[in-house]
Amino acid sequence: MEYIALGNSGISVSRLCFGALTIGPLQANMSTCEGAEVIAYALNRGVNFIDTAQLYKTYHYIKKALSISQKFDTIISSKTYAYTREMAIEAVEQARRELNRDVIDIFMLHQQESKHTLRGHKDALDVLLEYKSKGIIRAVGASTHHIALVNDVCDKNCGIDVIHPLINRVGIGIEDGTIGEMLLAVQRVYSLGIGIFGMKALGGGNLINERLSSLKFVLDLPYVHSIAVGMQSIDEVEANINFFEGIIPSEGLENRLSKQKRRLHIENWCVGCGKCTKHCVSNALSIVDGLCIVKSEKCILCGYCGANCPEFAIKIC
Repeated sequence: MEYIALGNSGISVSRLCFGALTIGPLQANMSTCEGAEVIAYALNRGVNFIDTAQLYKTYHYIKKALSISQKFDTIISSKTYAYTREMAIEAVEQARRELNRDVIDIFMLHQQESKHTLRGHKDALDVLLEYKSKGIIRAVGASTHHIALVNDVCDKNCGIDVIHPLINRVGIGIEDGTIGEMLLAVQRVYSLGIGIFGMKALGGGNLINERLSSLKFVLDLPYVHSIAVGMQSIDEVEANINFFEGIIPSEGLENRLSKQKRRLHIENWCVGCGKCTKHCVSNALSIVDGLCIVKSEKCILCGYCGANCPEFAIKIC
């Protein structure tokens, strides 16, 4: 496994970051022991970086995985939607308490859109910066699906050390432009020494049938330090580590992955706009009481719906 300095943050991370969303109650809803075993396997195979969030409710998996693997120096990044001082304090203290950690390596504002949303979350950002000054947080960051936010963190006064932008080869989920425009913005940030770890390299699962070419696209970007990939099984962990280490996964491993049962998952932040239904070639989607509903017997997991969801609320998992 290759390790790299995360910009000027002073933190060294593995190129592969374990995305913890997929094991938790918002997606696979694995038992604590099952989820922890998958994370622990990744840690024992060289992954030293985990991405999570207050929203994901996955702290207990990570705590148990650290206990199993004894990899207590693992880098953990969390995120919060907090916008008040009180909410931000509770978010950080909850992470410290539930992870049983005095220091959180990276704490981010979740899904920021531009300098305007950063301004709206100023009270929370100020708390994160205060915690950093006390050594309780090592680096402050922001996650985003927006090119505008990436450009706006180039302002050295905003206090952002690390960004977590959406990057995949076709731009699925980017809210305000193209993948080319996102990459130009990311290069600017990289040149300033800001740490960058990408998300949604597989487009929320919508590029799963093109997994190798999609991962290669992001890995070949010299200005992306690490890539968070959601994983739900030891086979997925092993296959991704193989790929990141330049090893061709075995035929047996690839066959097992190809047979893995997948489903279309609708996040609870769906706004019922109906754009997904217009792109569903099998008429598997409908809007009921303002929410998208999937008829699993009709869904062919083509991913067209997720590619056209402006809220990034549809995933294949």
